[in-house]
Amino acid sequence: MAKQETGALFEESSQGAVSAVTAIVFVISIVLVLGGFVIMSYGVNPELGAAELWTFAGGLAAASLGFALPFSLLPISGK
Repeated sequence: MAKQETGALFEESSQGAVSAVTAIVFVISIVLVLGGFVIMSYGVNPELGAAELWTFAGGLAAASLGFALPFSLLPISGK
C-alpha cells in the first residue's frame, strides 16, 4: 500500500470552535430525524385506516427535512 501523509488530517481547524448556530441546527435536525422515525413507525399501524398513509408521510417528511437541514442551511450561512 502507498504511504499516506496523515499530518494534515489532524491539523487544527482555522475556523475555530463550533458556533451556537451550528449546534442548534444540528440538535434540531437530530430531533426531526429521530422524531420522524418514530412517527413513521406509528404510521404502519393498520388500525389507523386512511390516516396510516398520512402519518407515515408526515414522519417521512420530518426525517427528510432533518437530513436536509444541516446540508442546506449551514453552507448558506457560511458555518
